[in-house]
Amino acid sequence: MIEGFKPLRAQAALVTGAIVVWMALMPPARAAAQPGADRVEAPSGAAPDSLPAGGPAPTGAAPAGPQTRAGERWSLARVVAAALEGNVDARAAHARTVQARGSALRAWSGILPSVTGQLIYNHIVPDKQSSLTVVYTPTDTLSGLTKREQLQTAEAGVRSNLFSVPAWSEKRRQSLLRRGAEESEAEARNGVVYAVKQQYFALVKAERLAEVARESERLARDEESRAEALFEVGTVARGDVLKARARRATTQLDRIRADNQIEIQRSKLKQIMGVKPGAALEIDPTLGEGVALPDSGESVRTALSSRPELSRASAVERAARSGLFGARSERLPKVVGDLAVDRSKITDRVSVSGFGDLDFDRYATEWQGTVRLTLPFFDGFALEGGMKSAKGTLLEAEAQRRQREVDVAVEVQQAWLSMREAVQRIDVAKEGLASAEEDYSFSKGRYELGAGTFLDLLNAQVNLAQAKQSYVEALADAHVAEAALEQAVGSRRY
Repeated sequence: MIEGFKPLRAQAALVTGAIVVWMALMPPARAAAQPGADRVEAPSGAAPDSLPAGGPAPTGAAPAGPQTRAGERWSLARVVAAALEGNVDARAAHARTVQARGSALRAWSGILPSVTGQLIYNHIVPDKQSSLTVVYTPTDTLSGLTKREQLQTAEAGVRSNLFSVPAWSEKRRQSLLRRGAEESEAEARNGVVYAVKQQYFALVKAERLAEVARESERLARDEESRAEALFEVGTVARGDVLKARARRATTQLDRIRADNQIEIQRSKLKQIMGVKPGAALEIDPTLGEGVALPDSGESVRTALSSRPELSRASAVERAARSGLFGARSERLPKVVGDLAVDRSKITDRVSVSGFGDLDFDRYATEWQGTVRLTLPFFDGFALEGGMKSAKGTLLEAEAQRRQREVDVAVEVQQAWLSMREAVQRIDVAKEGLASAEEDYSFSKGRYELGAGTFLDLLNAQVNLAQAKQSYVEALADAHVAEAALEQAVGSRRY
């Protein structure tokens, strides 16, 4: 009897083994959280792609910077606008522009007339020796002692350079320096925009790479579970289980590093924006492929005609030229005119015998005009020294302007080459990703059929993860290269 049941037991064992193998080959549900995996659950009604790559923001932290609603994501344009308002380099550049505008406005003082006014009050108490006063009246002549004298005067004067070439030259120089400061501010703002875009796409890349790391970890955990189930039924060797565990540990470490990298890049972006570290900042992680490569020659020509840095260098050179002309014009004569008017009220208190203290008022009006011609003959080589100094400033400005033209052309060419490389990398990475996905599917099918080894499957997983990373990096680098070329050309001003 016992021997008769052996075929039945063998059949039952085979059926049970087939069921276990079938269950092991079935992919586990994605909703089942594996031990040790830091999963981020999506809020109700939110799309999976809208989850922050670095996990939910910590609760209880008061935002110290830009106020955002829960779940709100910052677009690139909004981040750029916030950085232009809060970045210290942009604010400092604007402050220098304000200072230059003030200097240009003050330069009008050497051209426009200056008007001054004064109110003067004098109280005089003479001594007895000089206080004798004779007062003439229509009917008599009186003599007495002046006890006090009050003098109230209102003065108004106008002074102007009637002819002064250095004053006009200085006004032109300060106006050109103001123009240079404005161009320097535009260059600084473009630099801030480039830094923001560079860091923005670095954060986007970090979030997308974290998504790739999470997907790789999920696949590794699935393969680990499948290998353990197959090992329990004796289908695979223990070495496959150990390889799967090692692969899962590696992907888990990659995911931890990727999540930490998100917060590092986010803090750097906040620093550039000029917001406090505690401010909430979630960005849109979209990376498009629409990066168009412009013509290199046209980019260089546009940069040489519209780059703010070159406009600033040209304005500084013209200001130095005007300064040299002003230093030479110091030898010319200067004509200065003054016109003043005084209106005075004089009150004398005279003590007259038999009449007591009498107050006598009188008024006086005085007009005064002066025209002064100044011609320098020798001033201790001050004019010669000023001209040599202005000449040196002009030579330096000319050299810097020429060098900046060369630098800008080279910078644009390098930025264009970097952008071309990044755009080409997108197509190559996209093709590699498609091949890696196909290879992974093929290797997985061969392994499930027993025709392939687990090592081949692991290699396919690694290649797939690297292909996804290369594709994300190519997209992010292309957007950064596009921003670098835009900053190098400088045709767009913010």
